[in-house]
Amino acid sequence: MFLVPLLVLQQGPSIRVLDQLAQSRNVAVLTKYLSSDPAGGRSPFNLLRTNGAYEVGRFGWHALPLKGVDGQEYVIFSTPLTSEDTGELVFKRDGQTLEFVPESESFGVKLVRHSFDLRFDVPSKKAILVDRLRLSGNPSRPAFLFRMSPQYIVSSIKDKDGRPVPFLEAGGVVSTKMPAGVDVYAISYSASVDQPNYAGSIGPKEATLTNDYWYPMVARQPTPYDLVVHTQPSWIAIGQGDLVVDKTVGQERTFQYRMDLPCVFYSVSAGPFKKVTAEIHGKIYSCWSSTMTTRQMQAQAELYAPIIEFYSRFMPFPFKGYGAIDSEVYGGGALEAYSFTTWGHGSLPMEDAHEPSHTWWGGIVNNTYLGSFWNESFAVFSDGLYHRNAEIGSVAERRQAFIQSGEGNDSYNQVAIAKSGADVGGIGSSLGYGKGGQVLQMLEQLLGTDKMIQTMQEWIRKCHGTASDWSEYESVVAQLNPDRDIKSFFDDWIRKPGYADLKVSDVHFADGRVRMKVAFGGASYRIPLEVMLQFADGSRVFKTIDLKSPGYVEIACDRKPDILSVDPWRRILRRIEPDEQPVELSRFVAQYSRYSDPSHTDYLTNVGGKGVQAPPPDDPAGTFLVGNPATMPTLNKLCRAAGFTVNGSQLTYDGTTIDLNDGCAMAVVDLGGGKTCVIGMGKTRVAPDFGRARLVLTDGLGHFLRGKTEPKTSGYLTFRL
Repeated sequence: MFLVPLLVLQQGPSIRVLDQLAQSRNVAVLTKYLSSDPAGGRSPFNLLRTNGAYEVGRFGWHALPLKGVDGQEYVIFSTPLTSEDTGELVFKRDGQTLEFVPESESFGVKLVRHSFDLRFDVPSKKAILVDRLRLSGNPSRPAFLFRMSPQYIVSSIKDKDGRPVPFLEAGGVVSTKMPAGVDVYAISYSASVDQPNYAGSIGPKEATLTNDYWYPMVARQPTPYDLVVHTQPSWIAIGQGDLVVDKTVGQERTFQYRMDLPCVFYSVSAGPFKKVTAEIHGKIYSCWSSTMTTRQMQAQAELYAPIIEFYSRFMPFPFKGYGAIDSEVYGGGALEAYSFTTWGHGSLPMEDAHEPSHTWWGGIVNNTYLGSFWNESFAVFSDGLYHRNAEIGSVAERRQAFIQSGEGNDSYNQVAIAKSGADVGGIGSSLGYGKGGQVLQMLEQLLGTDKMIQTMQEWIRKCHGTASDWSEYESVVAQLNPDRDIKSFFDDWIRKPGYADLKVSDVHFADGRVRMKVAFGGASYRIPLEVMLQFADGSRVFKTIDLKSPGYVEIACDRKPDILSVDPWRRILRRIEPDEQPVELSRFVAQYSRYSDPSHTDYLTNVGGKGVQAPPPDDPAGTFLVGNPATMPTLNKLCRAAGFTVNGSQLTYDGTTIDLNDGCAMAVVDLGGGKTCVIGMGKTRVAPDFGRARLVLTDGLGHFLRGKTEPKTSGYLTFRL
């Protein structure tokens, strides 16, 4: 442990001491230097320990001195940054103490619009920028701070009349003179950009500033911008918004984008990409890649059309089109840019409904990530909402197949969603991508889908173009549902950590009613308690109760059920036991060894298995069989058991016929004695999406058309009467 001498504590820490403490991540000692107790008991220095939401701090921390142009002394705790995370901790220095300056501090400055000119020096891995930033200031204050990633070094700032504006920089923080009213600051800056798979990266295959803070920010204010990118003639540059110029003069190609949607996170990439487009219903859908096939890129472009059209019910889509970049240097996963998404190489094509939803959740309504990851919660929920309600195939069967699991995890117990900004580390990400979406699915159960969509539409109407968070959404939900006691739901699920440990006992039927006792192990939560009653003839009735507190629950029932299943679709946010999972394709396809019909090796090439068996299996149990009954006779009986009728390349299931040259069918087949196998046939350009179903039919793009999904009929919270 690093020990600070008592004399140093009394006289105030030197930069050398603070830097040593930063490098050793000594949060306890650093916190002692704060001028006041941390808000909510959470020290801003905790970030040095949590490494932010996306591993900010992985390259180490340093303390740097900064004397503002107004004479104010600061200490900057600096580290290389990545997007949607937080870092560059700023403290005012006053002798012995440090006063935290949160990133939400605006200093009275309003950013109006950026106008960027960007050049890449590829051999030197350098980005060279000028930002003609229109801004307004509070003339009663002499100076303000703006932030970027620390590798961006400012060389000059000039006002609208070309006069030098004083500035000083340390790490990613710049102190400069406050504008007197409205002004335009021409900020010239550059950086060596070489952090592939983490932030920006420049090389011969791609130059990208995506996932980086390559632009001046104040309080993460949503701001529109114009962008001019200069590249070599064989390259394509992709920026946010709409392309307004693409011209080549000599050995330089220039792209200009206009981004009128105010946003917080900016993306731009350039490289020797191929581009494929599809015009569908007046919008241009695109895919850019250096390595994907034209067929794959065309599929990706086509997949976006129904997704964008579905989400346009929230508010009309604000751009001329949407697309995806297949990037060889972007890290794992994807990053939304509102008019396109940047994907790590090897992920596409896929039916991605998550990233496009960020045009509304993060783009039209902005999130700074300083308070919570609410927009990720809405993206997760919207992805499910799309898959459950898209008018492709059977909507009724979709609504069962694409219910999100309500399974909780221990990270939910550590902090409430309402206090889960990037500074809490990976927990914030877990709550945003996990718990928040599960909570919204329960809210949909309470309100109904139409009412849920209405709340989302109204939130956008009231808050578009601004940064928002859960409290503003709650206000909208409460306003539209004055009789539903919305506050108690948000108290339990947004302002309280944890998840439900649901317990049910004393289940019995008498006098036309099923009665049961509902309790919680630990804290109680308001839940939409869904119950399935299954009768001797196989018929089922589903009922949902708005359970506000534990106790006895009664359900009117005109006959005795054989089975009572509590939470039959497993969507309550709770502890879920392993024995509750019904039969699902996704589980068995991953577990079973695969045998492929030699006559149809082109079937289901994008669906996995645990390997390929050389000889046909005598016993199909525990096997994933891929082929056509005409050349693989074993499948004849199994297809009949699944309800499939196959005639050449035509397969019919329950009145729906697909062409196996442009679609697929898969099913888990019961063999008796608790044994099963999986059968599959057909060809798709995109891996089929079967959600939770045990049987599925898709089209050539992998869209779910028909399916069979089972509720829970055994295991925990299931009772035989």
